[in-house]
Amino acid sequence: MRLLSLRMRNFRQHADTEITFRPGLTGIIGPNGAGKSTILEALAWGIYGASAARGTNDTIRFSRAGARSRVEVELAFALGGHEYRVQRSLYGAEVYLDGGAQPVASGVGGVTSYLQSRVGMSREEFFNTYFTGQKELQFLAAMGPADRGRFLSQVLGYERLRRAQELVRARRNDLRSEIKGLRASLGDRDELVAALDAAQARVRGLRDALITAQRAVSEAVAAEQEVAPRWQAVQAARERHRELTHAIDTAERDRQSARRELERLEAELQAVAAAEKELAPLRARLEELPEANAACERFSELARQEERRKALTRQLADLQAELERAAERREKLESAPELEKRYTGELEQLREKRETVATTLDEKKSAWLADKQDAFTKLSTYRDRAAELKGQIAEIERLGPEGICPTCGRPVGNDYARLLDELQDQWTVLVQDGKWWAKRHEQLEPKPDDVGELETLLRQLGEAVDDRARKLTRCQSALHELQQLTADMDAREGRRVEVRDELGAIPGGYDAKAHRAAEERLRELREVEKRAARLDETANRGPRLRTQLVPANEREAAAVKAADRAQGERDALEFSEDAFAAVRDEHARRAEARRTAELGAAEAKGDVNTAEQVLQGAEHALAQYDERAQAVREHEADLHYHEELDEAYTHLRQELNDQVRPELSEIASAFLAQLTDGRYTSMEIDESYNLMVLDEGEEKPVISGGEEDIANLVLRLSLSQMIAERAGHPLSLLILDEVFGSLDVSRRDNVVQLLHHLEDRFEQVILITHIEGIRESLDQVLRVEYDERAGCSRVSEESVMGEDYPEAPMAAD
Repeated sequence: MRLLSLRMRNFRQHADTEITFRPGLTGIIGPNGAGKSTILEALAWGIYGASAARGTNDTIRFSRAGARSRVEVELAFALGGHEYRVQRSLYGAEVYLDGGAQPVASGVGGVTSYLQSRVGMSREEFFNTYFTGQKELQFLAAMGPADRGRFLSQVLGYERLRRAQELVRARRNDLRSEIKGLRASLGDRDELVAALDAAQARVRGLRDALITAQRAVSEAVAAEQEVAPRWQAVQAARERHRELTHAIDTAERDRQSARRELERLEAELQAVAAAEKELAPLRARLEELPEANAACERFSELARQEERRKALTRQLADLQAELERAAERREKLESAPELEKRYTGELEQLREKRETVATTLDEKKSAWLADKQDAFTKLSTYRDRAAELKGQIAEIERLGPEGICPTCGRPVGNDYARLLDELQDQWTVLVQDGKWWAKRHEQLEPKPDDVGELETLLRQLGEAVDDRARKLTRCQSALHELQQLTADMDAREGRRVEVRDELGAIPGGYDAKAHRAAEERLRELREVEKRAARLDETANRGPRLRTQLVPANEREAAAVKAADRAQGERDALEFSEDAFAAVRDEHARRAEARRTAELGAAEAKGDVNTAEQVLQGAEHALAQYDERAQAVREHEADLHYHEELDEAYTHLRQELNDQVRPELSEIASAFLAQLTDGRYTSMEIDESYNLMVLDEGEEKPVISGGEEDIANLVLRLSLSQMIAERAGHPLSLLILDEVFGSLDVSRRDNVVQLLHHLEDRFEQVILITHIEGIRESLDQVLRVEYDERAGCSRVSEESVMGEDYPEAPMAAD
């Protein structure tokens, strides 16, 4: 596998970053937190999707991107003679093969499955093969033999066998518990058989008793049916006797009601006669009512005109006062047009001046901040280089002439004094330059005087602009008010003329005392009118009341006749309560006998049902016993199978572990010989997973720090090689993320040189690091920096010492 290019849009802190990967040793260099490891996460996310990312979809999106902005990673890589281009977003994905225009797979899950099948590795296998995580070389060295053995098994996928064996053992323990529970619940089978026999005998006896009870019910029902006709006849006679009695009572109530209706009609006819007598004089007086009503209407119209005249008089005075106040206000507003012209010109001049000052301030402030940032960057670079150089001097002084040169990796020997003098001279120059840049950074820390003066002037101009704007707004408001006031005065003057003309047209001569006398006379006549209307209503009821006398007399006669007829039929019925009671008691005795027999039959049937349920329970208990006994036998067979499977897993894991060590040792020995130029040709891993470097077949008792780095690197590369071979792919790519840890300069440079020796095995090696000192040993340098102002990471390709790449820088915009 070989990486070709990567583009990230709104992915974590990368707003829009595009990277082209080259063959050889590539370094991705930048400070911690700049976004280096995010590049590796984007590579894995492009292939394996959400399972390879930290957090959720919400945390992946660039913090300054809009809610609808697209989050996308586009990855291109070569594998097995083909080129793949993957485009993955939060909710979709596509993969293209060999530059094709149509995707060969789409959808989040579909693309992940397709790529996993082409790569031939799960996500865990992919990481264990191509990736070496932060400080993993030191992590392997710090492991004890037992922990190293577990780590190797986990990386090679053997931990799945351990998890499978744990599941087998858990199921074995469950089976033992279930067998124990089933045996405890079995009981005694002979007791269950005896209970079944007893239940069958009881059912037979209770069924005979049920037949006897049902025969008694039939006899009681026949006796009850024999007295039923007489009981129905006396019930019908009693019901008819009650109906006739009710008819007699109803006829008597109808007669009394008709009598009361006759008495009411006679009283109302007497009231009609009295009303006709009183009504004649009232009708004569009501002849004055039309004339009195007309007089009141005439006085009311005069009163309305008088009120209108008073209202118009008040309105005329109000209009005059408003016109006087408006004239005074208009005199004050007449200077508004001239002031508006003046303030408009001043405001335009102030705004132009403020814009000029703001532009000058931005230019001076940007220049100051750029100088300040440049001084800080140079100071940081000198400090880092000085610290690195100081460590090299201390290491050379500690090791003496037998030490290793930090630049070429060879023994110092006779060049010890010369090398030490050169490094100390470099140290002196770095310290002097660093002091100059520190002083320069200190000088640039406070804000320049001209920047402060421009900020003060800009603030003053802003206040002046606000003042003129407020004055201009007030003038414009006054001008609008003047126009509105002039229009209002014209309208009020027109209204004043209209009111004056209307007031002159209203007549006078209204007499309030005469108006009150006319209204009093009208009220008296209205009362007479009401009294006459009530009497007239009473008199008009006379004909209707006289008509109602005839049917009332007829209803009274009919009620007397109906009562006599019902009394005769009831006497002829000859009904007796004593005879009814005798037949009722006889029927009740026989019905009670029938209910008693039915109750006995129901109880007998209930006993039979209960006994049958007991019988079913005994049968079920015996069947359940047989079922549980069979389950015990099946569980015991399953338990035996799981115990054999557990033993088989134990043997299989032991055999696999025994095979891993020789195979891993063989691969590691080949790497070791290549890395040491044949100085060491063999490396073994013993039964305790201890690493042993062999020198001419003999274990080397003491190895130096550099040799320990070689051993750990060889072990990690061998693991990657083994996993890749099992997946069916050559191991052409290696990604190392912060593998240097706390290595000193010489051991760090040694690891880099070792990686160069493996270029014939690894076509592409990518180093993620924050250490600047290795850049001169790289084939490609990608710089990652975090732009505080833009809030995003930026990536650019830098030329390596002695080489000059024509490609433009890659940056996140």
